[in-house]
Formats: sequence, structure tokens, C-alpha cells
Amino acid sequence: MPDLSGLWTAFVNNPLIQLSVRLAGLYVLALYLAMVFWPVRPYLAGLMVVLLNIFGLFLYLIVRPKETLGEAYERQLAEESLLAEAESRVVCPTCKERVQDDFILCPTCRTRLKRVCPNCGKLIRPEWNICPFCAKDFDERDWTVHAGGKASEAERVRS
Repeated sequence: MPDLSGLWTAFVNNPLIQLSVRLAGLYVLALYLAMVFWPVRPYLAGLMVVLLNIFGLFLYLIVRPKETLGEAYERQLAEESLLAEAESRVVCPTCKERVQDDFILCPTCRTRLKRVCPNCGKLIRPEWNICPFCAKDFDERDWTVHAGGKASEAERVRS
């Protein structure tokens, strides 16, 4: 039966094995130091890449951030911009198509979006009972005024 302690001693005393163990220990120490010095870790990881070559590259790939602070800030700004744009979009309540703010009717489904005040001629929402621009209180028959007759009736009120 072979001498197991002698084989183990010969294996451990091999210079290649000793070098591998020392390099692995240095790698673990470098990984530990990279985690301890978190704020300066990008610089340490870059230094490890230069000093340890392939092992340093692996270390850098392990501890590098998924995205930099600048990239995270740009992503957050882009998300906020898209959200603000989506909230400011005016859409038809019936068909959800995009409409402009000054449309009276939806061009797709013909839903009434705004109405024209018979007194001042400004666009107001259809559910309002009073014009916020001229303070005209109106009932349903005021809405039957045709757009062509609106100006003439407004002139008659003034004179």
C-alpha cells in the first residue's frame, strides 16, 4: 500500500501547487479588500486588472456595478420624461385615440370633447354649467346656438 502521507507531502511541496495556493489567497484577499473599500472599488478593480491580468479581470467582472451612476441617472430621467409625456397626452375618453387639446370633436369616433361658450366663444368642457372665462351661466338650450350664429348673438348682447 502506498504511503499516503508521503504522497500528500510531495503534492503540497510541489512549487506549482504552492504558487497556485498563494495566487488564490491573493485573489481572495483582493476580493475582500475590494468589498471593504466599496467607494473606491472601480479604481481598485481597474488596478487589479492591470496588476493581476486575467485574475484581475475576473475580479473586475465580479465587483463592477451593473450600471454607473450616470447611466442610472439618465435612465431615471428618461423614465420620468416618458411618464410626464404619457400623462400630458390628451386622449378621447371613448376610443382612447390621441387628440389635440383644442379639438371640439374626436375625429375618429365623433365624441364631443369640448363645447364653445355662446357668450365668449372659448372652448369649455361639456359637463360645465358655467363658463370659467366669462362667468356666463347657461342651460342646455344655450348649446344649440350654431357656430355661425354665435358671433351675431354675441354682438346683439353687446349692443
